[in-house]
Formats: sequence, structure tokens, C-alpha cells
Amino acid sequence: MTPWLMWGIATLYFFFDFINQVIPAALGSQLRTAFHADASTFGFISSCYFYSYAVLQIPIGLTVDRFGSRRPLAIAALVAGSSCLLFSIATSPSMAAITRMMVGAGAAFSFVSCLKLAANWFPANRFATMVGLTNVVGMIGAVSGEGPISALGETLGWQQTLWLIGLLGLSLSVVIFLLVRDKPVTDVKAKLTTVNSHALADLKYLLRKPDAWYTGIYAATINTSFIAFGALWGPLFIQTHFHISQVHAATAVSMLFIGAIPGSFFFGWFADRIQRFKLPMAIGAGGGLISMSVLLYTPGLPLWAAYGLLFLLGFFCCGNVLAYANNTKLGSQDAEGTSLGFTNTWLIGGSALFQPLIGWLLEKSASTQALSSEDFQKALSVIVLSLLIALIMSLLVKENYTLINLEKSVGR
Repeated sequence: MTPWLMWGIATLYFFFDFINQVIPAALGSQLRTAFHADASTFGFISSCYFYSYAVLQIPIGLTVDRFGSRRPLAIAALVAGSSCLLFSIATSPSMAAITRMMVGAGAAFSFVSCLKLAANWFPANRFATMVGLTNVVGMIGAVSGEGPISALGETLGWQQTLWLIGLLGLSLSVVIFLLVRDKPVTDVKAKLTTVNSHALADLKYLLRKPDAWYTGIYAATINTSFIAFGALWGPLFIQTHFHISQVHAATAVSMLFIGAIPGSFFFGWFADRIQRFKLPMAIGAGGGLISMSVLLYTPGLPLWAAYGLLFLLGFFCCGNVLAYANNTKLGSQDAEGTSLGFTNTWLIGGSALFQPLIGWLLEKSASTQALSSEDFQKALSVIVLSLLIALIMSLLVKENYTLINLEKSVGR
């Protein structure tokens, strides 16, 4: 029961992270009006969250391998919650970008810290499943952050909504500090200083492994469906294409994250069941590519079909959870945080680059002040291309499931 409690508390902060990720999508119209931002500027404001998030991933991996998850995670929740409150009083695009970057820096600890706790408290042969279950909680947070937050924003206003989210982060800081423990008290495996030196060696080792890079590129490109589409441009595309309200569009796009709930569990479970990573990774990328292409290019697509395709897109693109498990296999024992941080740098940082890119493409393709469905089709085609790249990467990566983690004395 204790392992599930440790993991469960940490995943509440991952839930908080995903709410923050999709805020620009849920409150897009209000935020663009408040900051007088065009598409490219708004794309940059949103992506600032992910830039700081991505840059910190490897340092965070080294930190949790050295100090454990509890203290860094509690401090991070304090930073992120406080920064949410600052974002709520932003009055200019520059202030909005800075405060979003601060929120991202605090939220950056969520996933790696949670999975480090899972690695410490659960058997190694359940790790891929735990990655999937962790992602399920994040997707529930994203669902909560799309339609419900959009509706709350229309009722209370975007500033009051952000205040409530900030207070949630501050509350989680206290809970994490009081209740979370890094590992079982009977675990006397490695001294922290030794673990840290091995984590550094593990990072150098990963940087020399082509498979780690292929997996990183896979993570970055398959995740564009969540970061570039779901967390920013998807609701505006659906609103424009189907001529529906912002709240209705946000609710529709939440199907992406609803599909990711069974998808997160399925791909982790499936990989552990067949003891393979390569085939499930290819299925995820291929299914996501087909779903996104049909959604974007099918003329006269009815709204109900779009709901189904968004569900399938989210389901298949949860093949991204296997990138973490694959690179953790490539690394050494007790340096899981470093391997996870390396992968998350790719997954978050790489996919976040598509947010301002799509905004720039929208500005370039727009023939009038109002964006059209055709403008979105052209700009969002980069997501289709990215999913094709993900499929190619899944075919290039070697099968690493049965690889035994390298021993901690890594004389590589």
C-alpha cells in the first residue's frame, strides 16, 4: 500500500502539471485578448512553459538521483504555484512569457520525480506499466484543463481561474513535503554521492548511444499531437473548422486526452506483456499518423467523427510512454532520473518547438485577419510530418526490452 501512496501523491503534481500545459488552449481567446497577442506571439508565450521545462530535465534527473524526489518536488510545487499567481496578474506579452517560463520550471520536476519514486518503490518488471499509469493521471489533468477550465474561465474570468490553479500547486507542496518518502527505509543500496557520479557517467553513455537519440526523436515527434495540437492550436482549429464555441471546441479536443487514458495504460501493459518496445512504438506512431491525416484532410468530416479521431489520436500517440522505458533500459541502475530527464528533454523541448512554428505558419498563410480552415490545414501539416518521422524512428531503434541495466560501477 505504501508504494501506491508515494506514487499517488507524486502523480497529483503531474496532474497539476498537465492542467498548466493546456491552459493556453483552454483560455486561448481570453489570453490573446488580454495580452493583445497575434498567433506567433501567443505561440511563443505558450511554448515558454515547455522551454524551461525541457532545459531543466537533465539537471533534474541528476538532482533526483542525488537527493531523491521529495525535497526537490516540494520546492518545485512551491515555485510553480507561486508563478501561477504571478501569471494571473501579467499585463503584457513579455511578463506573460516570463511567468509561464517560471511555471514550467517548477512543473518540470513532476514526471521525472514521479517515475524515480516508481523505480524506487516498485519492481523493475513493472516499470513500463507504471510509466503508463503515470501518464494516465497526466491525461486526466489535461482533460480537466480543457473543457472544464475553459468553462470555469468564462464563469470566473481567466485571472481568478489561474488563482485557483496556483493555490492547488501551493497546497500540493505542503502535502508532498509532509508525506512523500524517497525509498523504503530498508533500502540500503547506494550512497548518494556514488549514485550521482554514476548518473553523470550514465548521461555520457546515453549521449554516445544512437538508440537513445532515435528514441528521443521519436518522443519529440509523436508528442506534437499533445503539445502542439492538444495544448494550444487544436481547439482553435476545431472552433474554426466546425464553427462552434470555444468551450465546445475545447471539450472536443479533450477527447485527445481521454483517448490517452486507455492508451497510456495499454502501451505500457502491452510492452511488458510481449516484452518488446519496438512493435508497440511503431503501432503508436503509425496509428497516430493515420488518425491525424484523416482528421486534417478529410473534406466534409462531421463533428462526431472528429471526436472519434481525436480519441484515436490520443490513444495511439501514447506510444510516447515507451520512450521513457526504452531509454531507462539503456541506462544504469540508480540513474533512472538521468535517463528519464534525457528523454523528457526531447519529448517536451522538441515538441514545444512546434507551437511557435505553427503560429508563424498561420501568420504567413493567413490571407485575412481571421484564420480559415485552409490556413490551419497548411500549418498543422507539420504535425503529420512529425508523426511520419516518429514512425521512421520506431523502425530504426533496436529492441532493448530484454537489455539488463548496466551495473552501477559503470566502467564503460
